[in-house]
Amino acid sequence: MELEQTNSMTAIGRMAALHIAFWQYDPLYRRAWLVWPQAVAILLASWFLVGLPQAAVPLGNWAKPADCSNASTPGCAATRRAVFFWDDEVSKPAIANQITVIVDRSSFRSSAADDQPKLATALGAYYRYDWAKAIDILKTATASDPNVQFVTALALLVPNSTDQVRNAEALLREASAGGHRQAGSVLGRILFAGAGGLPKDETAGRKLIDDAVAAGEPYAMRLAAAGYVSGELGGTYDTVKAVDLLRRAADRGELIAMAQLAYCTDTGRGGLARDAAKTIDNLRRAADAGFEGAQITLARWLRDRYLYRESEDLAEAIKWYERSYHQGHSVFALAELGYVYRYAREEPWFDTKRSFELLQLCAPYRNAYCHYWLARAYHDGAGTPRDYTKAYAYYTTAKELGRQDAVINLQKLDEFLQPSIKTSAAELAKSISASLKPVPRPIRLQTAETETAGPSPWPDSSPRPASP
Repeated sequence: MELEQTNSMTAIGRMAALHIAFWQYDPLYRRAWLVWPQAVAILLASWFLVGLPQAAVPLGNWAKPADCSNASTPGCAATRRAVFFWDDEVSKPAIANQITVIVDRSSFRSSAADDQPKLATALGAYYRYDWAKAIDILKTATASDPNVQFVTALALLVPNSTDQVRNAEALLREASAGGHRQAGSVLGRILFAGAGGLPKDETAGRKLIDDAVAAGEPYAMRLAAAGYVSGELGGTYDTVKAVDLLRRAADRGELIAMAQLAYCTDTGRGGLARDAAKTIDNLRRAADAGFEGAQITLARWLRDRYLYRESEDLAEAIKWYERSYHQGHSVFALAELGYVYRYAREEPWFDTKRSFELLQLCAPYRNAYCHYWLARAYHDGAGTPRDYTKAYAYYTTAKELGRQDAVINLQKLDEFLQPSIKTSAAELAKSISASLKPVPRPIRLQTAETETAGPSPWPDSSPRPASP
């Protein structure tokens, strides 16, 4: 009996999984459910007619709501409401992972006139992860200037080698002694959490963070909030105090703190009442000010609201996807935007030509999502003439990059493609894979400096309107 029940649940799970897959990826299947309601009855009947005894369906659970806290639970995909997807710096804060430093550029005004443009250019390079360039630019700036010392130290910290971290620590001490407020906060973080294999000094690090908080330094407030959330400060958890610190930091323009406050509001942390409007308000503030993490979080949530028919408007989702990939250089936003244009329900957002253009832009990178949907475009003839050779090649590339549903489509093509076509496709896949570039890190903070620090990676750099 136990074996039969196990088989029953397995069969039901497989059928539900197939339903979820077709619902998500096949618009004709979704339309069939709307046009032919009897399909519902057929599917429900099939659950009971799998040839297994009634005991396999526990009595009393039929009317019980499904637990859809896990969106992958069978039966939940069509009823799931849009949820936010947060990155670890926002949703799992610890002092060590608060590495995004929003530099107070107003402090540059205290530097020599000749050094100010160097500092701005170096900061742009730092935000674009070109640390060697940032260090090189500042070699000709005034070495005793606390701003020069601070930005140089930030660029030295990211590669995280022992020698560079030691040099960065020395520069941060000089800058802090010279009156640079943020230098003390950053020094506090690396002393408290450790960096580059150097010994920790939690007592000294905690004092630097506390002193900076008392002086009203926003980054230190975010660090302290992370410490109270993670229990690192004294071994106690105090989300109420953390939320208060985040609110104060956000009021001073700290973009990551805005997003963290949005997370707390969304989840009811720190005694806050869950409030969707306040969550969105804080995310929009951070996104508008140039935090790419907030932009893609908003874009995904707004997209999902549309997909789950909680909204009929994709304009704002597309706006944030555009911003994330144009100014944040996010391959992830670019590929997901290609999907949105492909599967929107109506114009102007349903645009297979635009979808194909976007997927071509992300194709040079090692992104399985992009290659899978580009393969689908060639397979279905969406925005481009149908080409089974290229479809097979891009499915193969997507599979090699870890996209498992590419295997199903490869099997479908295997059933009718001639051996010569599959041979050509395999050769093309090898060529594609050999030329792929690593996915670049999205630009976390978008400022005027990052816009001028280097070229866009996209051949087509002009955004399209999100609505007519």
